[in-house]
Amino acid sequence: MAEFGAAGEGLPSLAQLVNAGAVWSAGEDTGVAAVIAPPTTLSQISLYNNEPEGGLSYRLLRAYGIVTATPAGLSQFGLSHCIHRAKPSPLPARDIPITSITNMKALVPTYTGRARIALALTVINDLWKPLGYSILNAVTGVGWQLDIWLDNLVILPPGGLYSLAAVASSTTVSTRLGFTWAEVRS
Repeated sequence: MAEFGAAGEGLPSLAQLVNAGAVWSAGEDTGVAAVIAPPTTLSQISLYNNEPEGGLSYRLLRAYGIVTATPAGLSQFGLSHCIHRAKPSPLPARDIPITSITNMKALVPTYTGRARIALALTVINDLWKPLGYSILNAVTGVGWQLDIWLDNLVILPPGGLYSLAAVASSTTVSTRLGFTWAEVRS
């Protein structure tokens, strides 16, 4: 919840944002089956900016996925994301409790912001897009990871919604998804 510079002075560095206590991270705590076709109206995890009009914007810094189960043999997984164009109705539930939202600066108290992180949210299909690259693995295993740095590429103003879904070659690929964002005045 930081304010940095006047308009046109550029974005603050990541270190400045972390030091100000403005960077948060959250994700799923259990694996969810990936989809085998491009996502449409169901997200695996969504971040909703529940700030009032004129409130903080959320700048997405990274999205990640961790494989928790794979089939025997060859499989592939990647991430898709969607920036939704309209404010959702009804508002997304807060499926991830605020006690599970972590500040990237040590010893910062429990999250007191207005973000809502919903799981398995029904969304409008606003043209999902691939995010980064995909991983191909030839053996059964867990722990395969994607960590895609967005570096402020996605900005959620108050009322904005951002969703992720894992896409894989088999529904037996399970993943845990999440994201890191900064809460700042625009």
